[in-house]
Amino acid sequence: MSSNTDFYKKAGFLFLGVIVVLFVAKFTVLKHKVTSNSYSKSNNQNYSYEKVDKVINWREADKYYGKIITVEGTIIKTYNSGKACFLNFHSDYKRYFTAVIFKSAFSKFPNNPQDYYKNKKVQMTGLIKNYQGTPEIILNDPSQIKIITD
Repeated sequence: MSSNTDFYKKAGFLFLGVIVVLFVAKFTVLKHKVTSNSYSKSNNQNYSYEKVDKVINWREADKYYGKIITVEGTIIKTYNSGKACFLNFHSDYKRYFTAVIFKSAFSKFPNNPQDYYKNKKVQMTGLIKNYQGTPEIILNDPSQIKIITD
């Protein structure tokens, strides 16, 4: 009789151990799953932009907000504030497409990018953003812009 009791005690402890392991595993997996879903949702919101494989004139940039696209035109006006370098395709930079290089990326670009790119026909690829009602591309790397004629 004592062997039956020992068997049931061992089986009971084993069963209880399995239940505890499953309980802990369930909450560990659930917690990880929620964290992963939240992370992927935020990544999709931040990084799921459509890439458009064509080159557009800078005058059409406002039709492509939220798209990664290549924009072409001649930079006719530039300004470097020390915090950002603005490459403008029109003298009225407040109403027309602009490319921006922030100070944090200056070291990657040629010295004095405002002079280097001025009066050059370029193609630049990036995300078209709406900044205060006007389209812009932020250039983080020189691979995003190429001079196509001098």
